[in-house]
Amino acid sequence: MKDKDANVIYVGKAINLKRRVSQYFLRKQEHVKVANMVKNVVDFDFYVVNDEMEALALENNLIKKHKPYYNILLKDSKTYAYIKINMKEDYPHFEISRRLNKNDKYFGPFMAGVSAKEVLSIIDYAFPLRKCKLKLAENGKPLKPCLFKEMHLCSAPCAHLISKEDYLKVVEEAINFLKGDTKQVEQLLQTKMEQASANQNYETALLLRDRLKMLTKLKATVLTSLNSLKDYDVFNLVTSGEFSAMCVLTIRGGKLQGVQSYDILNFLAEQEAYSQFIMQYYTAQPLLAEEIILPDIDTHDIELYLSSLTTKKITITKPKLGVKQKLLEMAANNARNHIEKNLERTIKQVNASIGAVKQLKADLNLSREPKRIECYDISHTYGTYTVSSMVVLINGEKAPKMYRKFKINTVDFIDDFASMKETLTRRFTELNGDDISFSSMPDLIVIDGGKGQLSSVKEVADKFGYPNDLISLAKREEEVFKPNQSQPYILQKGSYSLRLIQLARDEAHRVAITFNRQLRAKGMYKGGLESITGVGAATRRALLSKFRTIERIKNASLEELQSTKGVTKTTAQNIYNKFHQ
Repeated sequence: MKDKDANVIYVGKAINLKRRVSQYFLRKQEHVKVANMVKNVVDFDFYVVNDEMEALALENNLIKKHKPYYNILLKDSKTYAYIKINMKEDYPHFEISRRLNKNDKYFGPFMAGVSAKEVLSIIDYAFPLRKCKLKLAENGKPLKPCLFKEMHLCSAPCAHLISKEDYLKVVEEAINFLKGDTKQVEQLLQTKMEQASANQNYETALLLRDRLKMLTKLKATVLTSLNSLKDYDVFNLVTSGEFSAMCVLTIRGGKLQGVQSYDILNFLAEQEAYSQFIMQYYTAQPLLAEEIILPDIDTHDIELYLSSLTTKKITITKPKLGVKQKLLEMAANNARNHIEKNLERTIKQVNASIGAVKQLKADLNLSREPKRIECYDISHTYGTYTVSSMVVLINGEKAPKMYRKFKINTVDFIDDFASMKETLTRRFTELNGDDISFSSMPDLIVIDGGKGQLSSVKEVADKFGYPNDLISLAKREEEVFKPNQSQPYILQKGSYSLRLIQLARDEAHRVAITFNRQLRAKGMYKGGLESITGVGAATRRALLSKFRTIERIKNASLEELQSTKGVTKTTAQNIYNKFHQ
């Protein structure tokens, strides 16, 4: 569903499209948010797919692409740390990972003050398993053991000093530890700590004490009322009128590993909220739970989606009584506390995002609400390593996955105007391409600079028929210029609208300068001017001022190099030798 500015404000799916649309438009809406959305809908797109699974996947992808205002969008989708092991290896080893791989076995997530790094250090200390990432095979050539063997921290399978069967028994003990059997490890750490203290090795004793404290945290999260040692994920959504929150309880082996609450700013239907949230949640997190506990909602879409993620059986429970119902209540209470505690922050967040978008339209007299803002900046080093950046804000918030970086190909001297023209030309040329970053037309383009930069960009925008707003932000006085207007707009200092375009400008500058530094570092490695003895920053400036490009410096004669101000005969010879070896 689209608004008058062709912004996608809602994505949904239905087996019967007519019935679904009728629910929105032919009935009196009691839900305020549904009524508000319906007022803004002026156009539709619809797609026909083969089955429900395809519809779910397309819905999920379109929500990620367009970030519609009335759909659930999981903003804090950070991936937690897990400890993983690949049991298909001859000699498996544990390591920390935030990326998902179907071949590996995961333990976690680790949160609520429990560090995956610390837990892994306990495993490394308590179990003599290999720490290296060497590819070891049972019948491989024996290697020389490393220092870990001498420290009794590794059983040296690389040197064939332990059989595969005995090694896997140690692995199984470590897995049992991760599942909650901590008694053996506690006794070991306690003994080692006392020995270290008796030997006046207080630093080691303190380290072991901290690891024992970590184990205490792990044990303290046991839910004594749960008779099962299964893994659960519990989801519950609470709304208090304008603001809502989804709480997720993570329970592993009967232990409450973590409680995380997420702001949910908009949703039209509770059932959709759960299905869209859970799909996005498990895009970032591995599906480790054997059972998912939910309130009494229709779970058809959720079951269909989860079945596509794993071949193991996932049970969805909707309890009315008992321990599992109490877990739902615990999640609900945490969600309510999150709303109350973060209400002021949430209001500020709304004001600084979608509220700032509305304010910017009014303050600059824009033709539409700039729900998608693109900002561009140029960075170079005295005309070399010229790059540009494109950053994207959607509904007033950063969308880093849509940021793009460009190496400037057609400009080999200092010319920000020409560099910006190339950048915008390449961006508009890709408008109908496959890259999700370029597939949507921006509502507002922001250029870092003054009238000159704005004029050069407007030429490109007019050439490609760009229909929306275009502004530039001059740094010194934070003046905002619009095409064909001689007087700048001065936005109130500290206003949300000014902060919004400053955010876009600062992000574009950060991305561009970081990319420039990365290219310079590669250039130094490959042997550019920076690697030549006697060529410092002042000499580089003098050379580039005279020759304008690296290519011309490479092709210059020794006499031409020597005639450059500030370049000695020795330095000129070094430069000439560098490029004429």
